[in-house]
Amino acid sequence: MFSSKTFRRDLKLFSRLLAIIFIIVFFIFNGTAFGAIVSYKIRHFLVVLKEEITRPPALFKATTVTSLTRDQKMITLPAVPLEAQTANILELPEFGIKAPIWKIDTPDLKLIYKKLKQGVVLYPGSALPGQGYAIIIGHSSQYPWQAGRYKSVFSLLSQLKPGDKIYIYWEQKPLIFEVTEKKIFLPWPKGNEGTETIFPPENKPILILQSCWPVGVAYKRVAVKTVLVSGL
Repeated sequence: MFSSKTFRRDLKLFSRLLAIIFIIVFFIFNGTAFGAIVSYKIRHFLVVLKEEITRPPALFKATTVTSLTRDQKMITLPAVPLEAQTANILELPEFGIKAPIWKIDTPDLKLIYKKLKQGVVLYPGSALPGQGYAIIIGHSSQYPWQAGRYKSVFSLLSQLKPGDKIYIYWEQKPLIFEVTEKKIFLPWPKGNEGTETIFPPENKPILILQSCWPVGVAYKRVAVKTVLVSGL
């Protein structure tokens, strides 16, 4: 017969083994998304390191004074990419990501999920980008056996920070949005929050980018608020 001590030891060993298997399977299923996050972190670290190494000593820094506000500063519109000749395009220049934007007229979940395999989706009922309150949704992760090139297109969404730029090419016209805020929330029915409650519509063009959070889990949502700073 097994003693209680042996049973507890075996149970503890089994629990650890089960936890290890779960972690391995979790990372395998979401390898693309986590790979994108790790790659971005490394690139960001190298950029910061290079800036620190090449930064001139404070003694020799030139002092500049400017009185321009954010609304006054000159913003150069990006060149329209080739992809935008045949589709509306969302570009996240911070991450080197581009994806087609699909406009859907009805909140049909099957249709939305179908189009999410092909890019990102302008949520039904949203205004067109640059013309009001627009919401664009995209996948942060999906199972590796599921089809689609864009199953982790928004895996880096939570890495965006105020001041980062978002490019939209709508009907071949470039629009530049600037990140102002980001929030993580628990949506209905588990929670009482929604996109329009955490970021209420305003009397100016707003674009919300939204996805599941954390990566690999559909429990909460991450929403990034951006405002139009150039275009139209």
